[in-house]
Amino acid sequence: MTPLKNIIDKATQLHVAHINDTANYAIDEIYAEELDIADEKLKKLVEKHDLNFQEQVILLLALAPYFSPQVLDIFLAKNPNFDVICTEFGGVNKPPHRGVIPTGETAVFLLAARDPEKRKEVAKLLLPTAKLAELSLVELDVVGDGLPLFSGKLLPNDELVQLLLYGEVMPPKLSQKFPAQQLSTDMHWDDLIIPSSTRNQLEDMKSWLSHVDVLLAHPELGKRAKKGYRTLFYGPPGTGKTLTASLLGKTADRPVFRIDLSLLVSKYIGETEKNLAGVFKRAEHKNWILFFDEADALFSKRVDTESSNDRFANQEVAYLLQRIENYNGMVILASNLKQNLDNAFMRRFQSIVHFPKPAKIERGLIWQKTVPQDLPLDDAIDLQLLVDRYELTASQISNVVQSCFIDAIAANEKVITHEILMKNMRLEYAKEDLLFEALI
Repeated sequence: MTPLKNIIDKATQLHVAHINDTANYAIDEIYAEELDIADEKLKKLVEKHDLNFQEQVILLLALAPYFSPQVLDIFLAKNPNFDVICTEFGGVNKPPHRGVIPTGETAVFLLAARDPEKRKEVAKLLLPTAKLAELSLVELDVVGDGLPLFSGKLLPNDELVQLLLYGEVMPPKLSQKFPAQQLSTDMHWDDLIIPSSTRNQLEDMKSWLSHVDVLLAHPELGKRAKKGYRTLFYGPPGTGKTLTASLLGKTADRPVFRIDLSLLVSKYIGETEKNLAGVFKRAEHKNWILFFDEADALFSKRVDTESSNDRFANQEVAYLLQRIENYNGMVILASNLKQNLDNAFMRRFQSIVHFPKPAKIERGLIWQKTVPQDLPLDDAIDLQLLVDRYELTASQISNVVQSCFIDAIAANEKVITHEILMKNMRLEYAKEDLLFEALI
């Protein structure tokens, strides 16, 4: 942070020299400073994005509280004429942090001083559409109504701070600020038993994940192509929707995050949009696959009504539609019933993939793959009759077999007996309040 310290020292010296007058003063010697960044990772990032002098100063300033907070202590100095901290310095002091957190005004002070034209120049660098914000390097914190724009804190990207501090980016944790959890699986595509029509659609999605960069780089098609991919998985619970999302990420080497709707959806007006914005902001430009399970709760049909609650609900749906359409990665919505989703979403899906309950042939394959070879079904059990009679999903079959495995081990059995199987089949049916008829 030595280059930043030199700039701060020069800027404050010039300020003190002109503290008793209000005229503009030259700051050419600040722009004559060499920004020799010592940290190799930060240096490479600056070179990669071709940041100019002003952008580099803003970036260093935003990072200072994390790496060299003492260089900002000078901004606690008071104006001797009024015995208050110099307002030109900007910055905030908020417990438990005892030092200064720089604001937009701090950046303007260093790079513009009292020059109104330079002030406008620096202001443009702090816009949400400017390079620093677009690249998710630094953003200007939003302030309340009636407060000066530049009183917002300079916020460096959390992942950039982690990279510079720890040498790697820590996986995000499930929280109110990040209501999503990473999915992973040890299973493979061969473990997913689905109809050929469903599998063919998934092959198209795998192709998009593999070749979308080539499409976007095409001189003619690239400018017309949609940057993201939106799809709907629909069908009964336990038919492979979540496993498929995990496998797509595993195949494409892309992280998959399941959105936790219990944390995302808020009863307070505007909070749901705010929570969702945090997820999309974190995911942008990282090739994440976002998986909205049980999406009916969030993307249900808008209603025609004049009540204030329904109007706000409709606004939420409209906002979600906009964010999903602008996301440059893959978004998967999963629902039990396709007709529950808003028609505006349906029109924007590149694909709609049906995950039906497995038919007899598929159920047979699922039983064969799920029952372990070292603890098979008793020879007295007719597998074909089992398949024909009980219309279970892959998830239900997996539940039954795992429970049978535990019971068989506990009873020192070498096979899954008829009694053990029927007991756990009955329990699985009871979960759905369904009548169970045992095999003879």
